[in-house]
Amino acid sequence: MPATATTSEKKLRCIVIGAGVSGILIAIKLQEAFGDDIEIAIFEKNFDVGGTWLENRYPGCACDVPSHIYQYSFSPNPNWSTFYAPSAEIRAYLKAVAFHHAVDKYMFFNSTVTKAQWNEGTSTWTVFVADQGEFESEILFNAGGILNHFQLPSISGLDTFKGPVIHTANWDEGTDLCDKRVAIIGAGASAIQTLPAIRAQVKNVDVYIRTPSWIMGQVLESMAPAGPGMTYTEAEQSKFRDDPVFSLAIRKEMEAASNRVLKAFVRGSPEQIELRARLETRMRELVPDSALQASLIPEFDVGCRRLSPGEPYLEALQQANVSPVFDSIDHVTADGIITSNGTLHPADVIIAATGFNTSFRPRFPILGRDGKDLRDLWATDPIAYCGLAVSGFPNYLVFLGPNTPIGNGTVMGTLEATADYFVRLLRKMKRQGVSSFDVRAEAQADFDDHTREVMEEMVWTGRCNSWYKNSEGKIVALWPGSSLQYREVLAEDRWEDYEWRHGEGGRANSILTTVREALFGTFACSIAGCVMFRCLWAKDDAVTSRDGWALGILDEGKIT
Repeated sequence: MPATATTSEKKLRCIVIGAGVSGILIAIKLQEAFGDDIEIAIFEKNFDVGGTWLENRYPGCACDVPSHIYQYSFSPNPNWSTFYAPSAEIRAYLKAVAFHHAVDKYMFFNSTVTKAQWNEGTSTWTVFVADQGEFESEILFNAGGILNHFQLPSISGLDTFKGPVIHTANWDEGTDLCDKRVAIIGAGASAIQTLPAIRAQVKNVDVYIRTPSWIMGQVLESMAPAGPGMTYTEAEQSKFRDDPVFSLAIRKEMEAASNRVLKAFVRGSPEQIELRARLETRMRELVPDSALQASLIPEFDVGCRRLSPGEPYLEALQQANVSPVFDSIDHVTADGIITSNGTLHPADVIIAATGFNTSFRPRFPILGRDGKDLRDLWATDPIAYCGLAVSGFPNYLVFLGPNTPIGNGTVMGTLEATADYFVRLLRKMKRQGVSSFDVRAEAQADFDDHTREVMEEMVWTGRCNSWYKNSEGKIVALWPGSSLQYREVLAEDRWEDYEWRHGEGGRANSILTTVREALFGTFACSIAGCVMFRCLWAKDDAVTSRDGWALGILDEGKIT
């Protein structure tokens, strides 16, 4: 569709919350689809673009998805330095993409959204931004994600500690760890990356491990023959740059391998049994001490918690200046940490590698129809339609909401499929004079019921502490399938799952649009007083319909 093709002279106003991966993506897609017929404003609470990759700057921070499938399909980067790209490199990539596609002009930094409210009378959202006022839009996109609200552990006495207490997602780059006694609380992804990065420079490290993690070794071995830490040579980078067929083939192979692992997440499946045996064998090879093996090799199924590529972590845990601590923390004093057996572990710095608030509950009021607050609805059991829309919250669209493929396949393809779905939805809205769309409650409930049923067969519901679950043990974070299946679902538009309300003359416009499209195709003009020009299906200056029959020849914007 030409950038200016619409059926309404009124510009569609869109507010996007967040300038990370999703926010950049939807801005690019909207700009390409609607051109000057849309207004975009992106409010970002941070000082720059990047989202979670701007906030997470801790030592060793990197993506745990291979670099070449953690990128936009339309902006491949042949110059990734390593198999798993470091945070700074991803941040630079995102900034370059935003600049290249000129969507940085829509961004307002240091702009924290404090409230969003639906207005039934005008079919608009009013968005409140701290110290900047109120803004109105027809569409509200939440592209903030869930890995942006870090939380310190709730430990008695933590505020009395006399040294720095640093969360990995709020890293103070001025902190001096040289020759310091360091305590790392946590054993998830950020701890697994931080420990090997700091071990050599500190005096000693105590690592407090409440729940161990399954550690993956060579993920996608054929893609990383030198191991997960492999660095790409200049020759390999040139191959990615100069041979697009090769680059695409590698990315497809990585995508396919990532989606195939889903079978291993079915409880009791042959794939689960084989994967568990392989990982356990490898972990025992890396950790020869039988007592340490007993504490570090999980009892729960592989995949119950997110897998991490972290062999350097296992190696670091066995170094002379590193002490794994498996006793629970009782409280913190000014001088260190007291564990449940009464032992004082002296520390100069505490690093909280304790993750994020992943409850999906918004950090600010989002008020939908009848004043319902999404914070209340999602306080304990977040439910959404395919993770992208919420019944009772018209014209509100979410990236990576509840039950989306954030841990079962590659996320970038998921995001692009979601953005494309949103664009098709907004095309329908503009073409048919729709003032608001809202997911039907029964469609949302059906999706939730289906999700619950499928999850009963998956390892994610097993006996482990995981942010995939809510307090009742229900899986709220993951999609009941692979990321490829999610894309296939979104590719089929189920518009009957929405309630559509039309503005003044909107229903008539919808009928007229259908008639005109059947005859002439979609034109870059207003439906009212339309002057027929710039047909979508012009070939060799001949204007054709969808079925291919000729309508005439374009001559200075007129059909002859």
